[in-house]
Amino acid sequence: MSSTLLRLGLWVILIVVALYVVHETYEGDPISEFVPMAMLQKAIALGGILVVTGIVVRMFEKTAARVVVKNRCVTCRTPIQPGAIYCRAHLRSVLAREDDRTHMTRLRR
Repeated sequence: MSSTLLRLGLWVILIVVALYVVHETYEGDPISEFVPMAMLQKAIALGGILVVTGIVVRMFEKTAARVVVKNRCVTCRTPIQPGAIYCRAHLRSVLAREDDRTHMTRLRR
């Protein structure tokens, strides 16, 4: 999210600078009337706000990553990998129990 805000703000500032160059280069021509200075001032303010917001959001993202609680096993509460529900030992026992429950037929040889 923060990188999107930063990039958007920088792109807006870049476009405003390019439009300012066009406005100042062709000052007497009709093309400069398509780029009013009031619009450029509002756009540069928007770009600055987006950049500052992106920086603030990036700081909050970094602090939030340190505060986030680690995943823990449902049964024994030991830390586990992200996305997992059980630790390796309990996962094996759950899978073995499910295998025994669903495969009650005799094996044929």
